[in-house]
Parts: sequence; C-alpha cells; structure tokens
Amino acid sequence: MATSVLSTLNFENSARIINLPNGINPQEPATVAQLDSAIEGLAWKTNSRVSTQGNIDLATPGAAIDGITLVSGDRVLVRAQTVGAANGIYIWNGAAIAMTRSLDCSTAAELKQAITTIEEGTNGGTSYRQTVVGATLETTDLIWTTFGTGVGAASETSPGVAELATQAETDAGADDSRVVTPLKLASSVFASRKHNAIIGDGAATSYTVTHNFNTRDVEVEVYRNSGNYDTVLVNVQRTSVNAITLLFDVAPTSNAFRVMIKA
Repeated sequence: MATSVLSTLNFENSARIINLPNGINPQEPATVAQLDSAIEGLAWKTNSRVSTQGNIDLATPGAAIDGITLVSGDRVLVRAQTVGAANGIYIWNGAAIAMTRSLDCSTAAELKQAITTIEEGTNGGTSYRQTVVGATLETTDLIWTTFGTGVGAASETSPGVAELATQAETDAGADDSRVVTPLKLASSVFASRKHNAIIGDGAATSYTVTHNFNTRDVEVEVYRNSGNYDTVLVNVQRTSVNAITLLFDVAPTSNAFRVMIKA
C-alpha cells in the first residue's frame, strides 16, 4: 500500500518513489524521463519563463505574454506561430523591440531534441520538446510538444509550481497567484511595526523618541513602568516622520514610564 508524503510523493512498498517533478538544480533527483532523454540524446535547455498560447508579433511582442509581464532578458518559448518555422526559444528585449532567438537555440543543431520547462503562466511547470529532426532554421516548421509529466501551477487545493511575490507585489496586496515569504510580509505595509522605549530621568519634562517608521501615522501609548502599568495621558507631538516628542507637566522619575509606538 502506498504511503503519501505531502500528497505528492508516494513510496510503494518502500521500493520506489513516484510523482517526482523533473529535477532542475544539481542536487535534485532526476526522473526516469530525464534519464531516458539523456540516453536518447535530448538537449535540456535553460527554463523559459513563459510560453506563447498563439501567434505573436515577434517584432513588437508587447509588455506581457500569456498574462505575465516580462523583463528584459526573459526567455520565452514561442511555439504557436502561424509560420511554424518561426517557433523556438526567444529572448524578450522589450515591448516594442524585436525578440531574438536565445543563444543556446539559435541554430538547427541546437534546436534538435531541445527541451525547456515553462516557469509561469498557463503552462507553468510543463516541459516542451522540439520533435523535428533534420530541420533547416527559418525554413522548417518547428514543433514543440509536451514532454514527460509536467508539474502544474500551485493552487489552494493542488500542489505545484508557485512564483514568489516581490516586495512591491506584496505591498500592493492585489495578486492572488504568488506566494509571500515571511521576510516580505514582515517588511510589507501590512506588517504591524512597533517600537518600545523607557523614559524618565527625574529632570527633563520633554523626551524625543525615535522610531524610524518614516510616517507620522503612528499610535502612541504611554504607561507606568511599575505598579498597575496603567496608561497615562501625555502631550504627544509627532515632530517628524521618524520621531515623536512627549511633553510632561512634571519631570518623570527615573525609568518611570514606557512608551509604545505602533505604525
């Protein structure tokens, strides 16, 4: 009886592991499909960020392909051109700049049995193989077909490939398809930032507390540092985006109060 691990890996009678995705990095396991491809002479290429879903204008491809906004240098599998000879792996150079064939797939020999895995978009996690042998570049139609068992995009109910959100995407809070890391969340506009300080020296009636939150939109609470730790009313001035000033009628005794600043 198979035992499931994380709902994706199965150990059948402790003899073999099934449902593994294709290995990409040096320390990851290779699948039988990848080993077979090595025996068959298949040529694994660097992953492509996205794949086209139909014919595109290679001269002016636009800012996004398959819903993914691209950046200069992104690899794109062009596999559905009306003129099949134009298919291949390209580099996106800009929305209004002609795409160019990637250097590792710029000749017929380099495209022979070429395989690339798509990272994002509709075909995220799927590998494609160029199946035409003996092609003449820019003359012979190049055909890309799915290869092996691809890993689809992750969802709330299914494991799969997921893209990490950038800090800007995390702060925007509008993307429901990317994954937020704890560090990005802690640094985001949604994170509750807090600064504490102890004040009072028996002499001064004014205390400046620096919080470095870069905003005047802060909540300030001052409470006693002993006894019932009850909150006290103090004149609070938001003197800058990074500091507040507390004004007392009578100088607090040494370490008499704690101040908590939240943004």
